[in-house]
Amino acid sequence: MLQNKRQEKIMELLREKKEITVKELCALLYLSPATARRDLSALEREGLLKRSFGGATLVEAFSDQLPLFIRSKENIQAKKRLCERGAALIENGDTVFIDASSTTYFLPTYFRGLRDVTVVTNNPHLSVLLSELKIRCLCTGGEMLYDSIALVGADTLRFIDGIYADKCFFSARGYDTESGIISDSSKTERDVKIKMLENSKKKIFLCDASKINKRYPYEIIKATDIHEVIRET
Repeated sequence: MLQNKRQEKIMELLREKKEITVKELCALLYLSPATARRDLSALEREGLLKRSFGGATLVEAFSDQLPLFIRSKENIQAKKRLCERGAALIENGDTVFIDASSTTYFLPTYFRGLRDVTVVTNNPHLSVLLSELKIRCLCTGGEMLYDSIALVGADTLRFIDGIYADKCFFSARGYDTESGIISDSSKTERDVKIKMLENSKKKIFLCDASKINKRYPYEIIKATDIHEVIRET
């Protein structure tokens, strides 16, 4: 089993059981004790669990703040449907901000027939996809967050500050439908989203079911202050 897949399975087990031993991991995932310990150490460095004698426990406060390699594999079909609906709002000649969330990654695959679209993103993976699709892309500079593969920080904000976009497509970790607050678990990523939204004519939020009625420490914007929420029906 590949390392990324192993670690994804370990997190699934931890979210279910809250704590697990190395012995249990070896039996359930057919791992050697050395491999299980290496994976637990790697996940602890990500802040997703805490090692204990003979095993690990889930870090509840950050149980939803998963690395990109895990988030990008979750709810793929739902994310693609949201992106297809979002892409229908883009017009020829638009300049578009797309954030570094796993949900918005699929947007450009639905740009069929559009001409002269420019995408500005802080997602290096997305910039590679845009290059392959021959869509003009401006990728911000900044500090790379190794877990979410997002560019953040003062340089990123300065880059965005010099651009005004027709539309901003973004996602987030949580959408509290009662208060209307859209929030995130990363302050630095939140700051980039806010700057993109401030410099956009239209603001469009893509939201799959996993984000509904969840609240995180860093507020991005209220749903009443954006133009459209595209969510699963």
